[in-house]
This record gives sequence, structure tokens and C-alpha cells, in this order.
Amino acid sequence: MSRRSVATVLGIGVLALAALVYVSTDNLSATVTTVVVLVAVLLGGWALTVRGDRRRQRPRTSPLDEARRSLDVSLVHRARAEHGESAGITEIRRQVPSLSYEQAVELHRYV
Repeated sequence: MSRRSVATVLGIGVLALAALVYVSTDNLSATVTTVVVLVAVLLGGWALTVRGDRRRQRPRTSPLDEARRSLDVSLVHRARAEHGESAGITEIRRQVPSLSYEQAVELHRYV
């Protein structure tokens, strides 16, 4: 079901509820208040739906991909060549301190 058809159905529902409120109360201000509250709730739901859709459409990158892009690979290679694997891992953690040790080890395998 498309968003437009859902909006149409919900709009008809709001109008029907407004008519029922008006017929049962004969109070225009209560009817207007009811319609305003219903429209505000529907617009809030629509805004949250759109926000969720935009979030899902964003390209997903893992923290390791971002860390790999920000690494100075030559420093990691130099540290590994001079002092061994643990120095390479330590260099990765020095450059990207937000990585856990396990993430640094995994990144070290692919650098």
C-alpha cells in the first residue's frame, strides 16, 4: 500500500471522526480541537516514518571501514616490519583509539 493511499484512508477517518464529534456534541470548538489533535498525531507518525526510511537508505559502513580509511597504512607497515605484529596492532590503536583490541587485530589482518 502506498503512502498516498494510506494518507487518503487516514484523512477520511479524521473527517469521519470530526463529523461524529460535531454531531454528538454540536460544539464546533471541540470538533476543531479533535481534528487538530488527530492531524498532529498523524503528521508526527508520518515524520517518524520518513525519518526511518531515510536512515535505512543511508549507506552502511562499519567502524572498521571508517578506521581503515583514516589509517596511515605506511606507519602500520613500518611498525610491523621493525617491531613485529604487536607493534602494528599498537600503531593501529594509537591512530584510532576508539577501536577495541579485537577490532584492531582484525583490521591488522587486512592492512
